[in-house]
Amino acid sequence: MKMSPTKKLCIITIAGVIAVAACHTGPPEIPEELTSAEFFQRAQEAVDQENWDHALAYYVEFLERYPDDLQNVVAAEYEIAFIYYRRGERTIARERFNALLARYDEPGSGRLPDWPAVLAERILEIMDESEAAQTSS
Repeated sequence: MKMSPTKKLCIITIAGVIAVAACHTGPPEIPEELTSAEFFQRAQEAVDQENWDHALAYYVEFLERYPDDLQNVVAAEYEIAFIYYRRGERTIARERFNALLARYDEPGSGRLPDWPAVLAERILEIMDESEAAQTSS
């Protein structure tokens, strides 16, 4: 029995959708007992594999579980902004970098590590330069 081209295309499309769905993994299950260091380690492992959604899940969950760990909170906020930057979501990245920098204007910010602010400012400069180059072309 010969299959029509339309039926073949339909079967191929369905097979492709099933294959893609099988490869897609949902959010990671994050154990309750993870330490701050383990959150960052697992998030970095996800970043190394370019599994942005899993990395974001770890950083966001860290922010929910450890909101008073300000030194690591700003590190997680930087990493979240950087992931959006790496994914090409420049508007969200810019908003998040600016929100991070605003933390450094708040009382008590002298206890925060400098590196997230320094890197955020540099990436915002790179983004500005890139946008300026695109508009002048």
